[in-house]
Amino acid sequence: MPDVYGPEPLRPLNEVMRHGFEEQYSSEQFLEALKSTYFLYYNDKRYETSGNPTPEAEKNEDVDGYYQPIPDWKIMKDRQKTVSAALLLCLNLGVDPPDVIKTHPSARVEAWVDPLNFQDSKKAIEQIGKNLQSQYETLSLRTRYKQSLDPCVEDVKRFCNSLRRQSKDDRILFHYNGHGVPQPTPSGEIWVFNRGYTQYIPVSLYDLQTWLGAPCVYVYDCSSAGNIVTNFQKFVEKRVRDDEAGNHDNAAISPTSSYQQCFQLASCRANELLLMSPELPADLFTCCLTCPIDISIKVFLMQSELKDTKYKVFFDSTTTYGSDTNKSSNSSFRSSIPNVNIPGILSDRRTPLGELNWIFTAITDTIAWTSLPRPLFKKLFRHDLMIAALFRNFLLAKRIMPWYNCHPISDPELPDLVATHPMWKVWDLAMDEVLGKLVEELKNNDVSQNLESQLILQQENMQGQKRSQKQSEQRPESIRTESRFNAGNLSTMSLANHPGLNGQNRKSQAALIGTNRPQNQPQYTGFFEQNLTAFELWLKYSSNVRNPPEQLPIVLQVLLSQVHRIRALVLLSRFLDLGPWAVYLSLSIGIFPYVLKLLQSPAPELKPILVFIWARIMSIDFKNTQADLIKEKGYMYFVTVLVPDWGISPSITTAPSFSNGSLSMGNMSGMSGSRTQLYDQQGTRSNLYQSYLQSTNSTTDEQKAMAAFVLASFIRDFRPGQMHCFSIELLNKLAYYISNSEVPLLRQWSIILIGLLYSENPLHKSICMSSGLFEIILKGVKDPVPEVRTATVLALKYFISDFDDAEIIVGLQQELEQQYQQLHTQLQYIQNNIHSQQSQATQQQHLEQQQGKIEQQLHHCQLRQAQLENVDLKKLKQQEILNLIACLRLTNDGSPIVRKEMIMLFSQIVYRYCNFFIVVVFNELLEEIAALDKGNTKPEDFKDRNSISRGSVFSIIWKALLILTEDPYNENKVLAGQVIDYILTELSVHKELGESFSKIEAFLSTRSSSLNQSGKLNFGNSQIQIVKKPIGPYGQGKEDDTDQNNELNTKNLQADSHKSRVFNFLNNLKFNRDNNDDSGHDQELSQGNLLSSKSYVNMPKASLPTAKTPRPMKNSSHRKLPLESTFLDYSREYFQEPQMRKPESEEAGSIEYTASLWRKNRNVGIIEETQVQKKLALYGDWSNKIRTFDNKTQVKLLKFAQYENYLVTSDDRDTITVFDWDINKSISRFSNGNPFGTKVTDIKLLNEDDIPLLLTGSSDGLIKIYKNFDSVENIELISAWRGLTDMLLTPRSNGLLTEWQQSRGSLLTTGDVKIIRIWDALSETVEVDIPAKTSSQITSLTSDQLEGNIFVAGFSDGTVRVYDRRSDPRLAMVRRWRAGNGKSGSWINNVQMQRGGYRELVSGSTNGVIELWDIRQDEPVATYFDENRQEGKKNATTMVCMQVHEHAPVIATGTKRIKLWTTAGDLLSSFKNTKTSTGMGVASTFAATGIRNTLSSTSSTSSFLSNLAFHPHRMMLAATNSHDSFINIYSCEERKDDIYLPFFK
Repeated sequence: MPDVYGPEPLRPLNEVMRHGFEEQYSSEQFLEALKSTYFLYYNDKRYETSGNPTPEAEKNEDVDGYYQPIPDWKIMKDRQKTVSAALLLCLNLGVDPPDVIKTHPSARVEAWVDPLNFQDSKKAIEQIGKNLQSQYETLSLRTRYKQSLDPCVEDVKRFCNSLRRQSKDDRILFHYNGHGVPQPTPSGEIWVFNRGYTQYIPVSLYDLQTWLGAPCVYVYDCSSAGNIVTNFQKFVEKRVRDDEAGNHDNAAISPTSSYQQCFQLASCRANELLLMSPELPADLFTCCLTCPIDISIKVFLMQSELKDTKYKVFFDSTTTYGSDTNKSSNSSFRSSIPNVNIPGILSDRRTPLGELNWIFTAITDTIAWTSLPRPLFKKLFRHDLMIAALFRNFLLAKRIMPWYNCHPISDPELPDLVATHPMWKVWDLAMDEVLGKLVEELKNNDVSQNLESQLILQQENMQGQKRSQKQSEQRPESIRTESRFNAGNLSTMSLANHPGLNGQNRKSQAALIGTNRPQNQPQYTGFFEQNLTAFELWLKYSSNVRNPPEQLPIVLQVLLSQVHRIRALVLLSRFLDLGPWAVYLSLSIGIFPYVLKLLQSPAPELKPILVFIWARIMSIDFKNTQADLIKEKGYMYFVTVLVPDWGISPSITTAPSFSNGSLSMGNMSGMSGSRTQLYDQQGTRSNLYQSYLQSTNSTTDEQKAMAAFVLASFIRDFRPGQMHCFSIELLNKLAYYISNSEVPLLRQWSIILIGLLYSENPLHKSICMSSGLFEIILKGVKDPVPEVRTATVLALKYFISDFDDAEIIVGLQQELEQQYQQLHTQLQYIQNNIHSQQSQATQQQHLEQQQGKIEQQLHHCQLRQAQLENVDLKKLKQQEILNLIACLRLTNDGSPIVRKEMIMLFSQIVYRYCNFFIVVVFNELLEEIAALDKGNTKPEDFKDRNSISRGSVFSIIWKALLILTEDPYNENKVLAGQVIDYILTELSVHKELGESFSKIEAFLSTRSSSLNQSGKLNFGNSQIQIVKKPIGPYGQGKEDDTDQNNELNTKNLQADSHKSRVFNFLNNLKFNRDNNDDSGHDQELSQGNLLSSKSYVNMPKASLPTAKTPRPMKNSSHRKLPLESTFLDYSREYFQEPQMRKPESEEAGSIEYTASLWRKNRNVGIIEETQVQKKLALYGDWSNKIRTFDNKTQVKLLKFAQYENYLVTSDDRDTITVFDWDINKSISRFSNGNPFGTKVTDIKLLNEDDIPLLLTGSSDGLIKIYKNFDSVENIELISAWRGLTDMLLTPRSNGLLTEWQQSRGSLLTTGDVKIIRIWDALSETVEVDIPAKTSSQITSLTSDQLEGNIFVAGFSDGTVRVYDRRSDPRLAMVRRWRAGNGKSGSWINNVQMQRGGYRELVSGSTNGVIELWDIRQDEPVATYFDENRQEGKKNATTMVCMQVHEHAPVIATGTKRIKLWTTAGDLLSSFKNTKTSTGMGVASTFAATGIRNTLSSTSSTSSFLSNLAFHPHRMMLAATNSHDSFINIYSCEERKDDIYLPFFK
């Protein structure tokens, strides 16, 4: 034998892609998509919330300001109104008050009337009174005004008492002008006259309060008005104190609390005098309150620096345009008074005056909204139209009057910052724009012609006011009946036909104003367009701060404009899309009346926008909108969105039903046939569906889903809404969407809407059943989207009958009879009128139309009566059973929210048919006892009850509930336990079976004690502990769940009932006997029950934390059935979330996006770094130990994370430990919560490209997915389900084995079963079950990670089988190999296909044979052996583990040594896995290559390796020995000995 001085050269490695997979890399487009696309799963909202809505406590806490709820946003219809007004004028013209010395000249104009123009002072004051009333009428025309001119005390008292009697409890306006009397006294007394006008008589403010009563709004236009405000408050406080002391003022005609609701507006403070400047009116304060536009223009011009240049034309005119100045030309101050009259009328926004008024309304609303607290803003500006107008105009007074040393005050007090708000500059700009255009017109037109036109316009304006007044008095149903002016004052105005907008007036005035203008005149200012642009910029750049935008009130005002309406609605939609806080904010400012009125618009372009806006509104508050939608018939807008051909199809009748809605019940007899013809060929989503949509409606399916949601919210818990919406046409279309729509959201809400339409209504249930609707609904059971399946279960829950169904039918019959009588009476009345008015053709035609409508309603009423008589409650219950049978398959659904909804459905069934379940449970107990104690129990000990329940649907539901009590998802487990406990509680108090149940309980308690003493449960007493104390109120054992933050922790659930003990012990007994139940579905459920029951025997164990459930339902100890489903509220929150912008994780610059980008770059860096290490793996030193961890328990599973520095381990039971190998620390350790006797058998990592998730598989078939598994404090169980339902536990059981395919979201599961089940992660359903085609156990599973079509399994009989999932399941096995060198008795301990590299497929057998395969060939492409070499001899050994590096051509095997091989079969390294770091690794490598080991001084161990794990990218290897808790991590590094370099470089 030749001497060997070094390692032999390596054999050539494979350089050809295996299995023909080179085709996967031939498409550049596919590779680019693979590189740039991240496939993430289990990151939807349902995994973060457990399908539960946001708790109210979290909303109230609102740390991020996302909700900011405003529950009282609704402006109630029964709010107080100002119905009467007292205009009290104390002028005494020609006589100045004694305490005020006026200047000369002095301000003397009152209500734009100069008294010097009248020779008779009486006529002058009468004219002033008329003008003042006319000014107030611009604020509210509906208010009754009464004047009191220069009154005496008796007149004032009689005047006030009369107004309060007429007004009752409504508000009174009290306007006091005290320019002709002394100032109010410091005690708050105001002055009037005696009858001879020879004395000033004081009136006590307390007496005035008593006469006027409350509530009132007071306007004081006099000097020292602050004295009145201060003393008024003092007198109110005195009344309150007197009431508390029991000294109520009996003379007061109003309750004391009403006086606290009074408002006061005063012209100046207590020590101030009114202005005397002759350029301005004496009642400047009143002008600000009643004529804000006119006074703003005059003051603006007087203070403008351009009054001598640009605006000189307004000061040079010698002819005035109004009655506000003296025509004498001798006054020296005339030249400083501008003579301007803005053409137009206030209510016509197309005129300059109307546009200015519109702008003023928007600006003052904005100032108030941004300056005042929200409650005060709503109180002042959204309750009473008169109060809103006064306080809006009072803001102008707060700005103007301080320039003349008067400071208006109010009660409630407004902040001084309203006077200097930046929006006033915008108001100045708007006035400047309008005046500038008027100046141009004056220059471009003949002056005389222009003045004549303006005079005609002014006259037309006055006539228009009178006509509008008459018309408004004839319109009691108008949206804003209080005033025809100030079209933008409140959000309750009409959007299209405002009462003040008279068509004839608009035509004549527009013709006059537009004499020298184009027909489509432009706006006079760019105010609204500019503010829309500002709002758009705010949405783009500042919306993340969640602060109210100041443009929001302006945007709402723009909705009045047809020119900008579309743009304003789109921007408003974008604002509402920001979240609930934006919706609440918009509602509080008054959006609701706008969008409610817009539902009357037929414009198709508005539909998508309005549907979106209403979905946002209904998502946060649907109860406050239901009555308004019925009153305005707004719900029909959304019905027509879902049914575009409403009223067009011949089969649809639009006459209302007895509910006064739009229910059409025609052609009921033919519904079944037509439905069969429509849907029997709709196995999949039809391609004709899209063309149908394009031909019938422009709205998308997403918008239809929003409309369905709006209708579902409208009818939720609202029977009138249900009666109005229910129609065959709507049901038809919803069923069509369920069968054909590609949008899951539409299918989900269509199903929910149908369920709500028949909820608690036997008639509607009967109609739906007879029309074959449930054939369509039950398709949702197999829907690929979990939310749609959950919605289906919820809809079926609504179909469960109620105890009072018969009473409901009787009530409906009575309603129909009553309506029939009313319609019949109306019909007779109309017929009599027709005969009596033969000569009037138009009236007769109108009556005939009414007669036709009533006859149609009578027909529908009779039809409904007939349908009610045909309602068969027995058939309805039969349909319930069919529905239950159809959805029982969902008991083992992969989605926790679906299983939770099934528990809700079962709770409803249990509550409705509790007696049936009592019989079922009692019979189950008797059968258990009979099987346990054969021959020892006397028949008379228990009352014999025939097993009438065997095989019934109630028995199946009972067994399904038993399975659900051991649901892997904690929340579901608790809920199912509540239902079980409810049944047991009802059984214990049953009048016939309660006594027998007590005997059963005593028998089981005795047997429990004896079993506990003898340990007869197939386990030793040292291993198990029979539960002797109450475990929990829901019949559960404590399962290693000590997390104090987990609301579902059963440790904290103390029992109050012995039923839990009985139920626990029953499960223990069922676990220890054979089950001989019926075959079929019953047998499957029974086996599942046997498996689940093991958790009721608990082994004491060291306390370890368990994962929390995200957002668990609030647990309640009482067992109230039926359980209330939260799915509807959870689904509603979808419409609160942003839809118009990218998710936060995709928004550039966000924290999530930045973190995701950092992870992506880190991943790329790791891949680039490790690619160059592939050659190192062939010549480097693998024995370099870099880390040693102590797992505390024996390690069974190892798993490296791809990019994180994590090593995840599992022990021989259920302890999961996460190590950070970079910082050499254990960062997390928790329990998987396995029942006794089961263990974790597989670990996988999901979504490793981003934030990884941890998947665990257990020997009982359960799969759990964890989030934040690297932190004990934050770990959450986001999903869990039973991957395999019929696992057979054996001593050599491998448990559950999984293979995760990230590229297509598939989870392959197998184990001690005869199938390989493929779960789809997106749908959480079984995609396919592929037969294994062998009775041997499956020991390992691997697959192609790129396309995912091919997967390979190794078996205990030494075979390897290849499957192709694209084939028919029965023909899926495409290759079968006999591995292990063809020797029998060897197992395949692992088969693995590389993720990268040349995609090598390697199998390892227990007899040490390593084989490489190509799925295109029948024989292995390479074979070599892991043999134990000792002194030149080859001895057989047992290979316990084998691993292949995902990218490098390296294989690791484990016997008693770790050996590293190339894929060509060369042995690279061999060393022992020891606890301590020594130099033996290098010495063992020399021995493996033929060089005698003289360096090893450590003693070898006889332990076999337990597990090996390669790092997916790095050249690292983790290893652990059997019966050892230590984990060693080895890293491949450069060798220090130059002897290797010539061979490997």
